[in-house]
Amino acid sequence: MSPIRRPLESFPPSGRDDLLSLAELAVRFGAEAYGQCWAITGRSLKREIERVIQGAKTSAPPTALLRGIASGYVNWLSEMACLAPLVAERTAMEFTRRSHVAPESDEHAGPAADGESFEVDGKPFPMPARVLDASQGWAMYFVETEAANRALEAADKSFSENFSAFDAGGGRTPLMIIGVDYRNSDFGIYPELVVALTVTAKGDPAGQLLAYYLAIVVTQQFTREAARIVWGLDKIVAPELAVRYAADYVRFGLSDGFGKALSIRFPRFGDGRSSDQPTFSVSQRGEGEKKQTYWAMTTKSGSGEGVQIGGSVVLELGVPRDGGCICGDGKSACLCETLRAFDVADRLPASNGWTERQTALFGGPRLLDLP
Repeated sequence: MSPIRRPLESFPPSGRDDLLSLAELAVRFGAEAYGQCWAITGRSLKREIERVIQGAKTSAPPTALLRGIASGYVNWLSEMACLAPLVAERTAMEFTRRSHVAPESDEHAGPAADGESFEVDGKPFPMPARVLDASQGWAMYFVETEAANRALEAADKSFSENFSAFDAGGGRTPLMIIGVDYRNSDFGIYPELVVALTVTAKGDPAGQLLAYYLAIVVTQQFTREAARIVWGLDKIVAPELAVRYAADYVRFGLSDGFGKALSIRFPRFGDGRSSDQPTFSVSQRGEGEKKQTYWAMTTKSGSGEGVQIGGSVVLELGVPRDGGCICGDGKSACLCETLRAFDVADRLPASNGWTERQTALFGGPRLLDLP
């Protein structure tokens, strides 16, 4: 699957100010890349020294120390490989932001990604929103593109007029199921269950990839209001959603005391690390004719990470009439029925992963220029 590129926007002819701005950004982000390179190397070296010292204290065998050093080296290579595209991405995003904010008028630019404060439940909610401590499991399945497009139309007919499911080849589209345990965040403390499709704008020759949320289930009202006001997302509040930890797995879902119930179990593994990894999502804000499409960027960092192909993820789908599913406000299909249409319950994912400790920044919405 192609890597996610920056969101669609139309570039006006570059003038002198744009060239000066680009030169300034190139110098600044070049310096940042140099600094991050040394920061990554310094962190990795410190971890390996601590690993060797701890191993010596516990009389660990040399083979165990060598395996630990090799693992650390792989993590260092991974972070260094992500550095260049990340800096390039941030440079492009910053340059685009500057280019599209006219000094005399900003009425069509949409809310600023940084520095703006919304009001949620009578309190200021500044951007970017922070996640200071969380854990996350995810599983990616390839589902039929035709089924994905039907789900998009059922979820929001106006959205499906401009967007379609991304065909990764062979008529298959990536579907993500994500479980997040927020332990310290601006949104509150709660578990979250997410189902998202990879989409692209119709008529976009570059095939820009974005995540569209078919469902986001939470346990608290405040995070639902924040998502609605800031991004136009409609989260489902289900107080019975829970997260349960075991030594080698984590389960997100409903209680299974009365037979099968909606849940997903992720294997808990890994000692990798990542820094400031960007992802992009798309949503709509406003009502009726005033409804407009926005994109947003989220950057995440983590430790205790692992990724595998076709891992032992267990997805169970309950029966709505038995209280074994989440059905939202009744305006859309129950989540179990939505997932059944993709035929994912009885097969392993294409890939899956786990992050033991995660931090994140959720950027504000930016107006998306559709082709």
